[in-house]
Amino acid sequence: MSAADPNANVQAFIESWRQSFAQALSDAGIKSAKVEFLDAKSCAESAANAGPRSYRLTINASGNLRGTLKFVLPETEALQLSAALAPGPPAAGEFGDKQRESLTQLISKVAGKAIAYWGRDRIKLSIAAATADPGTPESAYGGLRVAAENLAITLLLVPSHDLLESAKSLEKPAAATTNAPTGAPTVTTNQPAPPATPNAAPAVLPAAAMGSNLGLLFDVQLEATIRFGGRQLLLRDILSLSPGSVIELDRQVGEPAELLVAGRLVARGEVVVVDGNFGLRVTELTNPAQRNELVPA
Repeated sequence: MSAADPNANVQAFIESWRQSFAQALSDAGIKSAKVEFLDAKSCAESAANAGPRSYRLTINASGNLRGTLKFVLPETEALQLSAALAPGPPAAGEFGDKQRESLTQLISKVAGKAIAYWGRDRIKLSIAAATADPGTPESAYGGLRVAAENLAITLLLVPSHDLLESAKSLEKPAAATTNAPTGAPTVTTNQPAPPATPNAAPAVLPAAAMGSNLGLLFDVQLEATIRFGGRQLLLRDILSLSPGSVIELDRQVGEPAELLVAGRLVARGEVVVVDGNFGLRVTELTNPAQRNELVPA
């Protein structure tokens, strides 16, 4: 996509979000969902229904992409989507914290997939809940229409002027152009494949190979931790922490979290919500040799 055609660049940017949203829904188990982009005129009814109780989320962009992108979904449609993500009767038929969290997790994954296409090293994102302003109608650029069984919603997209201007000069990274089809970009995740190791040990070490008595260790409990990210802090920064302080980690939105067992990295994956608790959907395992280090020689 040439930077000399700014409108095409903006269209490619929006298309990357559409494809990423479709992929995230498929990953969440909504396989039959169809996602299409609607222009502002086609979204007028949804924008009119976006009252103060609507779901709103703002993504702040910096780097080669600057500005904000706000997502707005009317409350009734937000309930539909949250129910599709977590099948079962909604709690009291209201859009509460649990439902809001599931949508935020979904959009976080969408953001990660979209930005992976343009290059994580060139664009940084942060997510913060938007402040509702019931006195100002939503000036949507367009929306993503999602249709599936028992699901028909329009997620409004409200980009800032500076975000659209910076999107005009975005260029696809060289790695993204290699196998990209003509027209709409193909969105891929930025999760490296496990390295191929010749003659690698099997993923699960057979009990016979470990000794007849080692099987007794299989019932030993090990501490498992999900690591979202980290950073080093100066002592004065730690001592100055107070309620409301924000600490930026070294991991961007959408990047896989790490599963540590007994302090050793064994897997990476996507953070999910299961019955109100955080969990990890494993997408990548470390090589068998690293996992076998958990077993004493």
